[in-house]
Amino acid sequence: MYKTIFTGSAAYALLAKNMGWEYDISQITIPYFMASGTGSSDDSGNYGENDYAGVAPLFSSEENYNGITADVFKVRGRIIGAEHGDMLRLSDGYMTAWMLYQLQGDEEAGTVFIGDSAEILNNQGWQDIEKNR
Repeated sequence: MYKTIFTGSAAYALLAKNMGWEYDISQITIPYFMASGTGSSDDSGNYGENDYAGVAPLFSSEENYNGITADVFKVRGRIIGAEHGDMLRLSDGYMTAWMLYQLQGDEEAGTVFIGDSAEILNNQGWQDIEKNR
């Protein structure tokens, strides 16, 4: 039914569960690009058992990335200084490239994510990038 997925600051698992949006990341079997921000609304830096970690803290994107099998094309990264409300605007270029590659087979758009010299790896505005292609 779906060919690919993009999320901009997906809520971490406990927050999603508490909001009634529980998900099972291991069920993802289609290419997935996950973006989030380093701003305090996405990652508060508070990771204690009773602390609010933000909407999409680094540990969450790491857990989600690792919870998807290696045979699924997956990319994760964080936009430096971006707050939760900035994600759609600030990730739009990469989200568009992702969709062009995944849905239309645009090989040029794919170079943003694929290979050791992928464009996203050299973008000074992004950090904590991990990908498996």
